[in-house]
Amino acid sequence: MKDILRILPVLVMLAALGAQGSDPVREKGTTSANIPEDPENLSVEPVIYQHENGEFQVVFPGGCGKLITRANEPDLFGGQEWDEIVQVTHVFCDRWQKEGEGCFVMATFNLHKADGTMAGPQNVVIGIEGVLEEYGVKVVKQQVIQKDFGNGYLAEGVDVFARPELGPGEFWARGLLINGDIYILAAWNQEGGLWKSAEYTAFFNSFQPWTE
Repeated sequence: MKDILRILPVLVMLAALGAQGSDPVREKGTTSANIPEDPENLSVEPVIYQHENGEFQVVFPGGCGKLITRANEPDLFGGQEWDEIVQVTHVFCDRWQKEGEGCFVMATFNLHKADGTMAGPQNVVIGIEGVLEEYGVKVVKQQVIQKDFGNGYLAEGVDVFARPELGPGEFWARGLLINGDIYILAAWNQEGGLWKSAEYTAFFNSFQPWTE
């Protein structure tokens, strides 16, 4: 994945829309199976989120007792174009239910390039770029990563560390490509201290694909 840091021409990338939700969307409130009706009870505890189809699992840090899920409604059977069957799931929280700090995971399935081939490293780059633009931050440091999740799930991707152009704050985004599916995890804190936070490091490292 030596070319992942090279900026390529923009292709169709519905995952970049996930930060704003997809259209049409279905929106849910608390979604994890282990969250009771009153999410405040989990305000200081980590929250396990598992995708409804078992596609992935991630542990949100304490303070994320209320998770919001947005997902599009792809035409999985009648679609005539590749972009009609793309599925995007976006799960996010404002930590302690306040603006200025939070995290999300965005998963994009069935994405294909303009020539009909499966999504590749350049699509991860495009997705990351879309997120950075959405949050108005500029790259400070980036590095290629590879992860072996076991059971044949090998991931290649990139970690990006960014800051706002003006004022304090830190932003961290991780893009992963796993068997043609794209996952973007991100976290932000306007007060800084994010990159060395054990809680957010645990959030990023807790991600696991395909957990039935």
